Amino acid sequence: MDDQKSVTIPIEINDYLWTRYMPETTYKVYILIGYLNEQNIVGEEATKTILDADIEEKNTIDKVLEQKKEVLGKLGLKYPENRQDDLDLLVNFKLINIDKDDEGNTVYKYNIPVERPEEVLELDEEELKVLEDIKFELKHESALNMILTLIINNNNNLLCSVDHISKTTRVKIAEIREVMDYLVNKEGSIKIKSDKPISKLKKNDKIYISVNEEVFEKKRLVL
Repeated sequence: MDDQKSVTIPIEINDYLWTRYMPETTYKVYILIGYLNEQNIVGEEATKTILDADIEEKNTIDKVLEQKKEVLGKLGLKYPENRQDDLDLLVNFKLINIDKDDEGNTVYKYNIPVERPEEVLELDEEELKVLEDIKFELKHESALNMILTLIINNNNNLLCSVDHISKTTRVKIAEIREVMDYLVNKEGSIKIKSDKPISKLKKNDKIYISVNEEVFEKKRLVL
């Protein structure tokens, strides 16, 4: 499948965070189906190409693997052991459609438009919160990285003004407040001492930041 690099998949797969629920092999089968579509491969050849595909997990660290198994398990879904399992997952996710063309050939197609996980899967409140947190982290990824790097480079303890953080990280103060509130009140990975609530902090206000190491190590390693 030399042309796999040129396969275009719907941007919603990443935007809607479907990758949280797709093991590496399932994601690769999804790409393979895009390749079959672009090459107009249908029928027995398409089915054989998928089921016989030599696809392995190569980029998964243990904690990510455990997390995906846990997420799928909570949804009552089997972690894939072969390509048929990957196909079954994609069908359950309503990401693909297996149909017949006018000549009776089996055709594997992307379902367009792509639905959101919240619309397809029975997600509990805890999982919905996880999705919300991941979306926040993606939106503020640069600010999170810059601020956390500053804290870590100061031995996990930082006493300074909000203005110093802003100038050092080049993150605007409004976003600093958002990120700090998330890290303190939602995630709990850092602690802040200040004369004001986080939402009221201004450039000249001094704050003391320390890392809650137990939470930090757990939350910052796996999203």
